[in-house]
Amino acid sequence: MPPRARIYFDCVTGTGIFLLVDGLAQFKVQNWPQFLAFLALALVSATLKFKIPQIPVTFSTTFAFVLIGIANFSLGEALTISCTATLVQCLWRPYEKATGRRLFFNVAAACIGMRVAYDPAHFQMTNSFQRAPGMLLLAALVYFAVNTGLVAGMVALVEGADFHSVWKRLAGYVVYYYPVGGLIAAIVIVTNRIWGWQVSLLILPLLYVTYWPYRAFLKSRELAQSS
Repeated sequence: MPPRARIYFDCVTGTGIFLLVDGLAQFKVQNWPQFLAFLALALVSATLKFKIPQIPVTFSTTFAFVLIGIANFSLGEALTISCTATLVQCLWRPYEKATGRRLFFNVAAACIGMRVAYDPAHFQMTNSFQRAPGMLLLAALVYFAVNTGLVAGMVALVEGADFHSVWKRLAGYVVYYYPVGGLIAAIVIVTNRIWGWQVSLLILPLLYVTYWPYRAFLKSRELAQSS
């Protein structure tokens, strides 16, 4: 790993670990069945992964659970769901060897993204239902920018590439699926507020339905670029 990449890695992972420990210190569960149900489904969704063409990066359908966690759960619960799902994403049938550095960095990036997006959006969405759509969109944009920016920075430093070009390629693929995950998360959040969390679980299989066509799209793009 180049020296600049090592410094960047240490800064991101150190910040992420600090924020994770601080967030988990505030861990408080108000509804154990709800928390465990969404945690279990988030772990399952983490196995539905996408490989970004020509970039050593994967992402999964867990973005929806990031937004659901921001809207419906305490900070400690939301971090637990996000970070454990990220671990499963990295360890489940990895496209490349799952090294300790890769695991630490990805979990740290997910934690930083969650912490930056969580506080203002959670407060507004839990105290004013009318402001929920705008704050959900804000949380999605903030998490998208922070998470893709951190990952693109690592890839650019390791490969000696230009950050803007790496981020543009990464964001250009991810941005197609994020609105889908955001829409499903919004439906889950609204359903949860109106009919309860048990009913909202029935919406989440849509993630599985939308996974396959988008995975096929990315594979077709990868084949087209390699030919």
